[in-house]
Amino acid sequence: MLIVDNAKFVRIELKDPTAEELIQSAGFTIYSNSKRSVESFKSIFELLWNERLLNEELKKTDTMQKEFINIAAHELRNPIQPIIGLSATLMAKRDGSITEYQEEIEAMNRNAKRLKRLAEDILDVAKIEGQSLNLNKSRFDLEQAILKTISDNKSQIKNHYDDDDDGGVFPQGESKEVKLEFKSVENNTNHVSVYGDAGRITQVISNLLSKAIKFTDKGSITVKMEKKKNKRENSSQEEEEVIVSIQDTGIGIDPNVKNKIFEKFAIKSEQGMGLGLYISRSIIEAHGGKIWAENNPNGKGATFSFSLPFTNLLVPKPSS
Repeated sequence: MLIVDNAKFVRIELKDPTAEELIQSAGFTIYSNSKRSVESFKSIFELLWNERLLNEELKKTDTMQKEFINIAAHELRNPIQPIIGLSATLMAKRDGSITEYQEEIEAMNRNAKRLKRLAEDILDVAKIEGQSLNLNKSRFDLEQAILKTISDNKSQIKNHYDDDDDGGVFPQGESKEVKLEFKSVENNTNHVSVYGDAGRITQVISNLLSKAIKFTDKGSITVKMEKKKNKRENSSQEEEEVIVSIQDTGIGIDPNVKNKIFEKFAIKSEQGMGLGLYISRSIIEAHGGKIWAENNPNGKGATFSFSLPFTNLLVPKPSS
């Protein structure tokens, strides 16, 4: 079926697809330049085309679901096995103090936390895909949320373990000479208060920090917060927003995944599912913000940033 310029159409029956000559393969043929006839065949063509697109989308969704189940099953198995093995070892011990088994206990605790994080990520993805990710919004101090998250993630550097969604553990004895600091562009007499889900925003900051720590063995990781005015899309009016940036001196972003880094499974590896950045993007967009990433101009490391709408946000800084 061929439609030209919405003015002419020709429909040819395929009689013998193996014929060497076109005239031998063609059967009953219809040609028309009638507007009504063309519109009728155009409707039929669009129905067939949309049906094809829908079938392709269903196949793609089915493939992604199967891939997700396979990856999830594999990743959940990884932390479960050491927990079972180490607990069995401890159960077999009949003497000694608990301090003698501190290393085994810490390994079990680390893998249990990883298992918990994987389960939470899978649940979050299910909520996002089902459009049921609910936000418990309230006004909270963004600077304090950042400082608390930095404090929590400093232990990741000190203890040399990886607790983000990609899993894995740093080799024993490996040191990370990384300085983690916070810089606010705002006046020191004020904190920035935003309206949103404090737990979810903290989850995003923690995830971005974990990524930065994981891929930075030496140097610095700097978290910045600043207010900016930008023009609204399709409007001359300006709106204020607060931007949080996490800049590291690590290995940077692989050019092969740069344009799809916030998609599901985009950076999956043997050690992870690649869901953290996908979840982070969904959380920020649910708050009306944006998230992006780019390699640093000096060629050392990368910067991950996100923005949040900023309205009536200044609150007095608590007195000490």
